[in-house]
Amino acid sequence: MLKLKEVILLVSIIILTISLVFVSSWASGIVIFENFSKSINKQIVYQSITLLGSIIFLFILRFFKRESFQAYYRKGDISAKILPVPIVGIKPKPNENWFHLGRNFAFVISGVTVLVIYFQIIRDSGISIVSITRVLPFSIVFALSNSFIEESITRLAVVVVLKGVLNDKIIPLVSALIFGSVHYWGNPGGLLGVIVSGFLGWLLAKSILETKGLFWAWSIHFLQDVIIFSALLTMM
Repeated sequence: MLKLKEVILLVSIIILTISLVFVSSWASGIVIFENFSKSINKQIVYQSITLLGSIIFLFILRFFKRESFQAYYRKGDISAKILPVPIVGIKPKPNENWFHLGRNFAFVISGVTVLVIYFQIIRDSGISIVSITRVLPFSIVFALSNSFIEESITRLAVVVVLKGVLNDKIIPLVSALIFGSVHYWGNPGGLLGVIVSGFLGWLLAKSILETKGLFWAWSIHFLQDVIIFSALLTMM
């Protein structure tokens, strides 16, 4: 049963997640550095504001949910036991653990992300490998920041707030719903973006719960964001 504290924190997570869309829209067109493209300037503004907001929220989270925060805000056991979910193909062999699952999903989800970004953005835009290479340093920095922000708000925070309140099988579904919904307006976007992002949200929340840490969630998300930013930053 959710207490008032959990309800307020959960509502805060939803508001913060939705605000990411509005801050992204507001940051469009703001130019701080004339020698950088509009898309890079937008990300500098967006990442700075949302990173600050996520750090402040982490302090709030630590204050109100100290025990669960300390339990999950760490690297975790990257070789922890996997709880099977046969319906989505997670059927680990006796010798397989999160090291194998995390590594495999990093490759698979990255491949899916490449395909989705190609058909939604790259195919008709004329983006070249050379142009992607030029923005890669920015892509890596923004991906590190963005993946931390989104994992902190839509994954870690959900786990910390709901751990011990809801069943561990339900918590990843809550994260999937929050993370997937806002990606209707994201990249990848539309219904396909909701499905892909929703599944990613579920998987990464599951990884935090089972490994008791952020390693796989942040790592896998970071790889996806490098791909996405590499495409987006070359468009303007």
